[in-house]
Amino acid sequence: MLLDENHVSFLTGHGLGRLATVAPDGGPQNKPVGYRYNADLETIDIGGFAMERSAKYRNIAANPQVSFVVDDSVGPGAEGTRFLEVRGRAEQVPAGADGGPLIRIHPARVIGWNVPGHPGLHTAGPRPAAGPGAAG
Repeated sequence: MLLDENHVSFLTGHGLGRLATVAPDGGPQNKPVGYRYNADLETIDIGGFAMERSAKYRNIAANPQVSFVVDDSVGPGAEGTRFLEVRGRAEQVPAGADGGPLIRIHPARVIGWNVPGHPGLHTAGPRPAAGPGAAG
């Protein structure tokens, strides 16, 4: 399990994150989104009004690589800043009996800063391949 209980607690303690997708021109698109952690599938599920007509929903059909960030500030400076970034593969989930449509993120890499239970910088999952433009 890539997301441990501390990560899940941080995610479930918030309700707003930012989803970055790759636009058709190769540029980034970053939008605030509501989400929920799906404990049964160990995924992050993002829903919303008219999701199937949104650019982010279309973007993941062409390029499923995404980055999702949840952050907050609990005090001054770097010590009071916390974030959890989840990188992974997203899929379109059509409307079904339990709602939808939605974007479902399958975590592949986690990067965090001062998430409770993980002080300072921490990572989990495979590192991206080195190369031009590669960053951790």
